Amino acid sequence: MKTGDILLFKGEKGLSRLVAWGTNSKYSHVAVCVSPKMNLAIEAITRGGVRARDIRQINKQEYDLYRIKENYTYDHEKAISYLVSKLNLKYDYFGVIFLGILKFLAKIGIPLKDSANKWQKTRDYFCSELCYEAFLKGGGLDIVPESDKADITSPGDIAKSVVMETVKEK
Repeated sequence: MKTGDILLFKGEKGLSRLVAWGTNSKYSHVAVCVSPKMNLAIEAITRGGVRARDIRQINKQEYDLYRIKENYTYDHEKAISYLVSKLNLKYDYFGVIFLGILKFLAKIGIPLKDSANKWQKTRDYFCSELCYEAFLKGGGLDIVPESDKADITSPGDIAKSVVMETVKEK
């Protein structure tokens, strides 16, 4: 694992399964490795908001590992610094609900391309929004160029991005 690697989690239960289904993906959560030496990742979760997590405590079967392709460059230190600066912020419940509604409508054939998240708060994050912004605002790289808005980016969007490659998949 390297600094900046993205852990995409597979949701098998309850809300995770609903997120994966609604976003047309096997993924329901995302975290970013900020220090492989310290086994440390940063994520945004419903119970706790933006927090650091010991990667050794995660069952390796729960996630696939993705990495930014070599031909794309970004400022690693600034992306990680951005993530660290967001620690202890709250989880964006309304934002993730809005994302779910948009993805569900698109799934049933009613895409809302220019929809903005009117409930978005600048100091609350859900997981894929935090990841997207860390690389864009912190590191200077749009990891999901197919989408122009962090507040409507899902873990599945990150996995399907042309910028990403699979490192380990179970």
